[in-house]
Amino acid sequence: MKVTSLPPPARFDLPDLALLGTLLVVAIIGSSQMSLMVIDGAGSITVAWLGNAWALFYDQVIGRAVSTLLTFGPAWALSGLVDLPADVFVVVAHVLNVAVPFVFWLAPRAVEPQRIFSRLYLAMSLVLVFFTSEMVPGMGFWMIWLAVLGHPQRSRQVKVIATVVIAPLLVFTHPAMAITSIVFAVGGFGLSLLGRPFPRHLAIASAAMGVLVTAGYFATSALWPATNPTLAGQLQGGQYNYVNPLWMLGTFGFFPVLAVFWLLLLAPGLDGTAARWRLSRTVLVILAVVGLWFAFNGTNVLTWIFARSTAPVVLAVALCLALASPAATWQEAARRPLMIFAAIMATAAVSYGIDLFLFGRASDARLAPLIGADGPAPHVAALGPPSPPPVQRPLQVFFKWLAAPDYVRDIINPYYGGERMTFAFYSFFRSDRRAVLYKLLDKKREWVPFSCTAVDGALKRPHDAIDIRMLRFIREHYCV
Repeated sequence: MKVTSLPPPARFDLPDLALLGTLLVVAIIGSSQMSLMVIDGAGSITVAWLGNAWALFYDQVIGRAVSTLLTFGPAWALSGLVDLPADVFVVVAHVLNVAVPFVFWLAPRAVEPQRIFSRLYLAMSLVLVFFTSEMVPGMGFWMIWLAVLGHPQRSRQVKVIATVVIAPLLVFTHPAMAITSIVFAVGGFGLSLLGRPFPRHLAIASAAMGVLVTAGYFATSALWPATNPTLAGQLQGGQYNYVNPLWMLGTFGFFPVLAVFWLLLLAPGLDGTAARWRLSRTVLVILAVVGLWFAFNGTNVLTWIFARSTAPVVLAVALCLALASPAATWQEAARRPLMIFAAIMATAAVSYGIDLFLFGRASDARLAPLIGADGPAPHVAALGPPSPPPVQRPLQVFFKWLAAPDYVRDIINPYYGGERMTFAFYSFFRSDRRAVLYKLLDKKREWVPFSCTAVDGALKRPHDAIDIRMLRFIREHYCV
């Protein structure tokens, strides 16, 4: 490979422009199609609109408070400062959510010695930002910290200050950051033993950070247990997905595009470290073709949820390999994989946007009778008997459009929350606060999202009569 010198620090190369362009695509699709409202983000945005979001919802998991406040806090603050229409508020909340990885991309870029940390972070966050993942801020803090520690011209004092400031913040993001830290440390020590020029002080520091975040997780769980008793099952349901290798490998079977994403992030480091398992140009072309196919024909809302299981490990390994490579070599080797990555991610976002559009159109048809009803808004109605749980069909992996007799009815509606608790909030904002279609929470161990005491407090300071009726609905059906 031809190795060039490092580009000027302020210059935007093609990989930067490709990744930023993809982030813009994600922002446009997410905000226009209300992507966060079909998942758990629906609750976070709803309480930001209705009142004291901290008491209503955000304080339920203190151990992730920093991530929650960074992701949804700006929208909550804005709702108290500016009187926005509800539909505009939802769009702004989505834009502010996408702004989080953008700001965290700018921060490593300002402190890193070479364009490794910022590019890997932005690429990884693109796969996670469609879902309300607390790892997006967590990975941002982690990358900033390592970028400062890895800079040869930073003083010891600056590195100590960065550690003292970032370490407690990292504890309150997501416990998976402990996995990222430990995997990075193990990978760094392993590369050093193999004779690769890996900065051992980063491996030592990361190991210590992994221990600290792990201890912080157990400490915060003991000191501030979840305030909502129905939340425990939700948190415990997927807690082993980050360490279960069978599950992690299984996610690639459901969504092969994830395997393509991660291979593209690992490829430059494999090349730069002169590893035995390099990806040739022919393999990159094959990955591009395979990735584009599965991105358009196999992406759905679960793609972003399943990505969380493997993202912490992949980021750590990709960064290990990158830092063991000459910086100029890695950047040259990363140009083509990162641009392919961006193209595949943009394609997946478009496919996801089509699904969201179809879901929105189907939801409008369901909401039309309620919107046209007489009487004060919102008009509230319970959903009918639930359909059987959706079954993952083999054709869904390869060509989702023909995976069922009625794609919208059989796949879009159940997968995108048409029969879940979040649909109450989606329908509230989708109808411009004129209708609420809700799922009865009548099963054991079902998650009831809000605190009744906090709802009572919000009822004392509502925006208007419509919000009073919405809060009364929540008080009756969706609080504990």
